[in-house]
Amino acid sequence: MSGSTVIEYGKQPIDEGLVNNLSIPAIQHTGFSSGDTKQVIIQRAYEKWWLDFVIMIECENWNWDIKAKWDGGHSYGLCQMNDRWHKIPEEYFNSWEYQIEYCYGKWKGWTKFYWPDRIINGRKCKDLVKDRFIINEDITNLGGI
Repeated sequence: MSGSTVIEYGKQPIDEGLVNNLSIPAIQHTGFSSGDTKQVIIQRAYEKWWLDFVIMIECENWNWDIKAKWDGGHSYGLCQMNDRWHKIPEEYFNSWEYQIEYCYGKWKGWTKFYWPDRIINGRKCKDLVKDRFIINEDITNLGGI
C-alpha cells in the first residue's frame, strides 16, 4: 500500500482509497429524537471508531450528558473521565466536541473504561446496549476488509 494512508475500521486497517468510496453511515439512538443534539454527538462518536466507541460511551454515560458527574464528583462528562487518574484539561468541561476527541484519545491509548464490562440484568453492558442503536445498512457488508 505504498503512497496510501491506512486508517482503521473496527480493529482492522483499511486503505484510505477504499474508505473514500464509502459513505459514513448514520447511527440512530432509539431513545433520542432525531433532532436531539445528543444524536449529533452520537454520530460524531460513531465516525471516530464505529459502534465499539459509541457503546463504550453509552455504558459510561447512558444519557450522553456532557455535564454528568459521578463517582462522588470525580468522574466527568461523556466518558466519565476521573480526575483522580487523569489530568483533565479545562476545555473538556464545556465542549462535547473536545470530550469526544479526549475520550477517543484515551480509549485508543488503552485507558480502561469499566462500565462496558459491568453486569446489568445478567448481561455485560456492552452487549445489552447494542440494541439501542440503529445503523444505516449501507456499510454492513464490508466482507473481508
